[in-house]
Amino acid sequence: MKNLFLSTILLLSSLAAMAQMTEGHIAYKIDITTDNPDMQMVVGMMQGSTMDVYFKDKTTRSEMKMGSMMNITTLTNESTKDVLMLMSGMIGQNAIKTTLTELDEQKTTEENPFTVDLVDETKVIEGYTCNKAILTSEEGLESVFWYTQDINVSKKGQSYLNDQVPGFPMQFELNNGPMKMSMTVSKIDKTLDKKKSATLFDMTIPEGYKEMTMEELQSMGSMGM
Repeated sequence: MKNLFLSTILLLSSLAAMAQMTEGHIAYKIDITTDNPDMQMVVGMMQGSTMDVYFKDKTTRSEMKMGSMMNITTLTNESTKDVLMLMSGMIGQNAIKTTLTELDEQKTTEENPFTVDLVDETKVIEGYTCNKAILTSEEGLESVFWYTQDINVSKKGQSYLNDQVPGFPMQFELNNGPMKMSMTVSKIDKTLDKKKSATLFDMTIPEGYKEMTMEELQSMGSMGM
């Protein structure tokens, strides 16, 4: 009986792994709010923001459209560790080529650590059962994530897909103090068009973009990743 029970558990685990979504397109709707009068203009400019995530195997492409302010596209390849960031908007069209190793080193030296609390609470989003995680910064600011284990996306190098949270985030609220950004999955495509996916993850810098270093971007006071 014991062997039968263990065999059943192993079978169910393998079936769950096989059922994971490993390719597709996920779209987020974004709501941005603030209680700070000085931030109202910025929030107004960011209305209509969206994020799209495309993924296949160990490659991920996120397209963050921040209202009328800026578009940020981040392509990452976990296998080769290559990263390409494309930014267009008020600062022109700029591109940064880097690696996951360099980004990890930057996180170690610059980012404030978060504590992660995995909460025994669930809710269903777009048909997926999600668990709750609360990230707390050193300043005491909390960000809430709702994640599923049924979607397998490489989150390496993708700043909005926090790799401190297990699984894939279906809904999350980022709190930086004066402004809150709430992102919720609004659409899921479980496959990618073969012709489109051939160019989606191309690491070639598009024509018209100026290549710069991360240090040059940060010196411009931009939103470095």
